[in-house]
Amino acid sequence: MNVTDSNKHIAALNRIAEGLTMLAAAIEETAWESFEDHAGMPGARPIAAAQLAQPDLEEAAAEYEATHQQAPEPVPEPEPVSLAQVRGLLARLSSQGLTEQVRELIVATGADKLSAVDPAMYGWLLEQAKELADDSQ
Repeated sequence: MNVTDSNKHIAALNRIAEGLTMLAAAIEETAWESFEDHAGMPGARPIAAAQLAQPDLEEAAAEYEATHQQAPEPVPEPEPVSLAQVRGLLARLSSQGLTEQVRELIVATGADKLSAVDPAMYGWLLEQAKELADDSQ
């Protein structure tokens, strides 16, 4: 067999391989369409080996990742801060001679006394009081 005939056979085999690859991709796509993606499915969809030679693979993978990202794990809600927690820390700070700073924190919440502070502000007030406690040490 000469080189010209060999090249013809190689070209024909390449076309056959290309056709088989397209057929495999179509079968794979049909199979995946019958499955429903959901958060409980572990890992990413496998990519057929025949697709690895395609130059657009990285772009397709990035697009797939962008559209099929798993939902982040829920962050637990912080425990609600109680008036007793805030009162305890503010009392300790006041006994350390920081009464004026404690008063300023209470006023910063829009209240004139601790019992008048909106419960939604307890978390903020507790954080500020902790910073004050750290600064005073």
